[in-house]
Amino acid sequence: MRLPTNVRPLLAALLFAVVLAPTSGWANSTTNCPTEPDQNVPIASGETYWGANCLLKTTGDVDSFTFTAAAGDTWRIVAGLVSSTTANISLSVYAPGSATAIFSGQTGVGYGGSPSVEDNQAITKPGVYTVAVTETTNGDQQYAVTLERINPPPPDAKALTLSKNVTGQVATPTAQNAYTFYATTTGTYEVAASYTSGLDNVCFDIYAGATLENTACTGVGYGGPASIQADVTPKQNGNYVVLIRTATNDSTTNYNLEVSCFLGNCQPPPPTCSLKDVPSYNASSETLTMNFTVANPATTATWAGWLVSQGKVTSLFSQSLPYTEPAATVTKTQTGVAKSGEVGILSTLSDSTGGIICNSWALVNTGKP
Repeated sequence: MRLPTNVRPLLAALLFAVVLAPTSGWANSTTNCPTEPDQNVPIASGETYWGANCLLKTTGDVDSFTFTAAAGDTWRIVAGLVSSTTANISLSVYAPGSATAIFSGQTGVGYGGSPSVEDNQAITKPGVYTVAVTETTNGDQQYAVTLERINPPPPDAKALTLSKNVTGQVATPTAQNAYTFYATTTGTYEVAASYTSGLDNVCFDIYAGATLENTACTGVGYGGPASIQADVTPKQNGNYVVLIRTATNDSTTNYNLEVSCFLGNCQPPPPTCSLKDVPSYNASSETLTMNFTVANPATTATWAGWLVSQGKVTSLFSQSLPYTEPAATVTKTQTGVAKSGEVGILSTLSDSTGGIICNSWALVNTGKP
């Protein structure tokens, strides 16, 4: 691994640091590049390619990676140097079906620039995107490349609980450890992180959707702070993304992270609406039994059910359902359901405006009439 320029002061600081063992509080995964040629290698959100095979040898050497994105997504792509530097590297991003780069940048080691290059890419055209990594001068050059979806929140992110500290590690160069927390407009939240050990300072980036709300880095070894804080006052309710990374994006670090309610009323995330039906039918008594699992996140809701048979829709029940969390088990029966082959049971939960917040559709065979 290439040691970044701030290693010496950080190593000196480590003589006075308390080293905390990290826990597996992140979901970033690391994979070695395949053997040459490294072209059109699939890469997923939360995945870092880094290893002995992630190697460029000549200016004509091209390693490429592909990912599938939807319109409205925002993705963060980072590439960095991780070996003794013989050449800088370039990062280019291509939209589906295009040979013209929508982003191109390179590292600047030896010229006062950064050992990493990054792109936050807003997706307007859905499809398969290509990330190409090349070098600027002939010579063996190892690299790492990471992909992370920022918006919507990435599936690899770990959910944070208010006022519960987590420890973690940026274990490989360019890695971005993703976390989420739910925030409401009635509160102000404080995001706090601290450097505990490692070869680089720790940074966080806070995103509301695709918007970067705040960013901060510790300054251990430079007379700066060993911990950083930032306040977030949401403009709308929803999930925020916190990305933890190193200051140079090409090294490793250990850290603490915590989100707290700083001011106001920080409300918990709304429960998930759930509605599931496991029906059965007794032919002798012509009784339909519906075993529901139901959770209602609204203050009040209307729960209604219908029987769909031979093109006819018959109302089974309609009732007010109060706030229900956690999910409850409810059994409902309906007699006089004549044999009519396979029938469907549609059940819905509607809020006070009449909008359906969740529904269930189940089939049961009553036998042939």
